[in-house]
Amino acid sequence: MQASLQSAQSQLDGYKDKLSKLGAGSGDVDMPDFKANPNKTKSFWRRLELGTNFQTTRNNYFFPTVSDFGLSVGYKLSDRSIIGIGASYKLGWGNGIQHIAFSSQGAGLRSFVEVKIKGSFSVSGGLELNHTAPFRTYQQLHDWADWTKSGLIGMTKTVSMKSRVFKKTKVQLLWDFLSYQQVPRTQAVVFRIGYNF
Repeated sequence: MQASLQSAQSQLDGYKDKLSKLGAGSGDVDMPDFKANPNKTKSFWRRLELGTNFQTTRNNYFFPTVSDFGLSVGYKLSDRSIIGIGASYKLGWGNGIQHIAFSSQGAGLRSFVEVKIKGSFSVSGGLELNHTAPFRTYQQLHDWADWTKSGLIGMTKTVSMKSRVFKKTKVQLLWDFLSYQQVPRTQAVVFRIGYNF
């Protein structure tokens, strides 16, 4: 029995030596390049990020000048990535300075993903459904034939402003790779300015 204990003790000493060599002589073994996700300790509500964005498209034969006002709710997966959903309202301005006329030109439903790549630059993408026909009542939005799909991918730059309200200003340049399938065809390049709170 004493021989078995001595054999077990020598094996245990061998394992301790190997473990101390891995930890470079210290008692603690560190994982290389490991960073804990601080969002894991936050509650669900503290991981939500509210945002708004704005874009304007010029008029063409089919559409008047339209400003798109969007609201979004994002969920932070980590400090580098966020996913979310949103909605938008399209306000029509008319066809030129001589023909200004406010109108409801549509609405939109959005989903998005944003992943930081370096510094203040991020890769953004998302899918959208846009109601492109003018409407006067909400019942007109139920006609799915007037909804078109958009697939967006591009870059986002976060600009830090000194203002408390506009501290997280985002400038996005996106490419709508589904615009070529739409009839009538919409613009393929989308420029948006947004603010997160």
